[in-house]
Amino acid sequence: MVCNNTTYVQIVLNSTELMLEFSTYAFFVNNLNHNSPMAMAINKYVTPVWVFIGVFGNIVSAVIWASPRMRTCNTVAYYLTSLAIADLIFLFLHLIYELQNPWLLGTLDIQGWCQLFSMVHIAVQYFCVFLVLAFTVERFLSVCHPFKSEKFSKTRTPRVIFALFVLAITLSIPQGYFWIINIVGECQLRPSEAQGVSGSFFSIYTWCTELAVFMALPLLVLILNVVVCHKIRRVGTLKIGKSSSLRKDARTPLTANEVKSSALTVDDDSPSSKRLSRTNGGYNANNKGPTVTLLWVSFYLIATVLPNTLLYAMQPFVSYGTMPCSIDDMSDDPTWSAYFVFIAFKLVVKEISLSHHVGNVFIYMATSRRFLRLSVQNFCPRTHHCRGELRDTSLQTMRITHSRSMGVDV
Repeated sequence: MVCNNTTYVQIVLNSTELMLEFSTYAFFVNNLNHNSPMAMAINKYVTPVWVFIGVFGNIVSAVIWASPRMRTCNTVAYYLTSLAIADLIFLFLHLIYELQNPWLLGTLDIQGWCQLFSMVHIAVQYFCVFLVLAFTVERFLSVCHPFKSEKFSKTRTPRVIFALFVLAITLSIPQGYFWIINIVGECQLRPSEAQGVSGSFFSIYTWCTELAVFMALPLLVLILNVVVCHKIRRVGTLKIGKSSSLRKDARTPLTANEVKSSALTVDDDSPSSKRLSRTNGGYNANNKGPTVTLLWVSFYLIATVLPNTLLYAMQPFVSYGTMPCSIDDMSDDPTWSAYFVFIAFKLVVKEISLSHHVGNVFIYMATSRRFLRLSVQNFCPRTHHCRGELRDTSLQTMRITHSRSMGVDV
């Protein structure tokens, strides 16, 4: 083994300064810069791109979903507004983290701030997954159990979101204990938790919570989405003969309860649409747009979070070489070389995983006509000069006029 240089080991063991150097971020970062330069370049320079795109995209998303026109039409606007704000906060926090590691600017090396940051950084990630799960459950109920879905009113949704926020904060509280300013003045894992990592409270708690939140919950979201897709496909095969009775039912006068009821929709939330949805087993053509939007957001989260979580779960079982060992010797050591290959792959996957905090705005624009229309109206002051403006057709004008005559905002 290359790292079994007894002379070098003896020199390091006899020097407290050299021993402390092995526990610094600088040694870790310089080691990866030397042994995995391409992965470290991606780690350093892709995140600022994500932050730049994500700040703009999440601000647009939050403004549009929080607009009165969106909030009064559906409950999903509350979830997607909260998700955009949570993603925006996470991007700022993650930028601060990357200024600490790998940029070595010491942005976390302050007692108190180190602990607070560790809690909030993971709590926001938990909260994002909880929100996706929440609106996935509502969409599942809306499509598969439409009568039960009516209990999720616009007054109840904010309470659900607040409860999920409290749960995320509660799960993150132990992180404030795990992280301290260590002897070298850096925000790192508490020594008592770092020793014997596999059996420490830190490893058990973090491993269980992160696998539950970032693996079990996304898998649950996947299962619910598969059921929803199956329901949509099955409803799509209904006999054409039923369409006449549905149209007749849609023309019948609306009751007060139906006007006040809420449904999880984005583009069309009229009472007639909800009645048609209930008659047709919870799904109809008018619900296709919102269902597609929410399915894409859910699948995007699953596709980006699960691979990163799997690599996180595998890392404790990846062996690394003997220590102490110089950086140059590590590159020639087969055990360390295999470890660096795994870490390089994990860094690349982590950067890809970050994109789910960035790309939702593109999903909204591609799948929701209302979101795209309001984005153009709000962020292009001279809309008639904006490329891609959505012009009203006579059919659309008739639909808006008819809906407003029924007291429905479109």
